[in-house]
Amino acid sequence: MLLKKMTITFRHKLTFIYFSVTLCLIFIFVSTLYLSFKGSIIKKIDRTLLAEARIAATRGITDNNADKIGKVMIKKTGNEYMQVSNIHGEISITSLKSGNLGWPVKMSLIDKAFNGAYSFDTVSFRGEPYRVLHFPVDKSSILRLGYSLQKVDGELKELRNLFFFFLPFLLITVAIFGYHMAGRTIVPVVRLTETADKIKKGNLKERIQLDSPGLEIRNLVRVFNNMLDSIQKHVEGHKRFTSDVSHEIRSPLTALKGSIEVTLRRKRKPEEYEDILKKNLFEVNRLHKISDNLLLLARADHDIIELRKSWVDINELLGLIVDRHKNKIFEKSLNVIEEYQEPVEFLSDRDLLEEALSNLFDNALKYTPDKGSIFLKTEQSFHGITVTFHDTGAGIPEKDMERVFERFYRVDKTRSRLSGGSGLGLAITKWIIETHGGHISVKNHKNGGATFTITLPVDDA
Repeated sequence: MLLKKMTITFRHKLTFIYFSVTLCLIFIFVSTLYLSFKGSIIKKIDRTLLAEARIAATRGITDNNADKIGKVMIKKTGNEYMQVSNIHGEISITSLKSGNLGWPVKMSLIDKAFNGAYSFDTVSFRGEPYRVLHFPVDKSSILRLGYSLQKVDGELKELRNLFFFFLPFLLITVAIFGYHMAGRTIVPVVRLTETADKIKKGNLKERIQLDSPGLEIRNLVRVFNNMLDSIQKHVEGHKRFTSDVSHEIRSPLTALKGSIEVTLRRKRKPEEYEDILKKNLFEVNRLHKISDNLLLLARADHDIIELRKSWVDINELLGLIVDRHKNKIFEKSLNVIEEYQEPVEFLSDRDLLEEALSNLFDNALKYTPDKGSIFLKTEQSFHGITVTFHDTGAGIPEKDMERVFERFYRVDKTRSRLSGGSGLGLAITKWIIETHGGHISVKNHKNGGATFTITLPVDDA
């Protein structure tokens, strides 16, 4: 029940991983070191046995009690194997088949030695381990030498006991080290959590400041901060958009309300009512245009607009737009210069493309002074279709250049509202062009005025 109530954190899991991996590496290292140490001792004993065997092969066997190495001679006579030993200076001869030897006999090793190859083996005799060498002397005799490993096993046992004595301290050290390293590893995660908590409380300006040596952690922090930048930008844009929508709708409603209230204060002549109704109709049309544009942008944001594409003659479309505004052109005595390359056709949604081009022409009409000029130009190349709108107005201030395509943003706010603009035209135009795979840009002309340039992909042409 207690384990179920405990909260297993990510740090605990990392600590367990560090602990397990480090422990495995330690055991591998210690085991390798132990086996290497044991192997080196056995090799040293084997060299000693081999050296003694070569001496005994020339001098004969001596008293087994004279040194630590026991020696016996095994002779072969026909099918009989006889063991010859020297104990206290007395020669003892015993048949290997007698069963009274006590010493374990391995005939495979004995036969191998009689065939001229020496071999080593580890055996147990009377509960004591021995390292045994079978060494060939001649065709009828071999030597068997034995060296007790009891002392070696004692030293190895002490080494094992020493390791197990320090093992608990080692485990505690590894656990503490793993917990500390896990804590350092999850610092970015903790920072992410703290920052997310601050953001939840409304502080969108918080960012993670972390100089981590790990590339993965740096990428995580970078992506998270970029995400926060995007969220902050969208939230601020949403707040600004909401504020602008409220203001844009409130302005014509206030004008309508004031106009109606003033009208109702006294009786008026039919001509006065007609004039007031015309002004009110202007505000109603403005509200209608704002609502239509907002609906279009909302549908665009949710990607629920289906393009009905067909081949459209852009030159013809521009001609229709100019003809539609001929009264306004005449009122301001404007000179519209059209320079079209024939033919320029584009596969697009005709209604949307017409709205985009119309918005740009409306914009040029608003900001071109009386007796000014508007230049329209189309051209097509392998790089794409280019449509240019250039007016001879005052141009766009540098500080406003990057914001002209934002929703409800106006360079000249008073003038735009007086002309019935909603502040959404360029934002809609940008969306329409980009939806068709194109690009729109703006810059000031060297001779004055602003130049809007649309580039459409030639692949669709």
